[in-house]
Amino acid sequence: MKKLLTWGGVGLLTSAFLDPVIYASLEQPVPWGRDVLMAAGGIVCLYLLVKFRKQF
Repeated sequence: MKKLLTWGGVGLLTSAFLDPVIYASLEQPVPWGRDVLMAAGGIVCLYLLVKFRKQF
């Protein structure tokens, strides 16, 4: 579970920050809603990882 939350948090946050860069370089509109949801999911994964660090 610890590895899943770590990968989820890092993967979602990284993709949320790199996605606008990729879309801007392709000169397409950035889907901000999807990026906000990915960032929120990454933050939740890292929050759960810190909150339950003694149990994992």
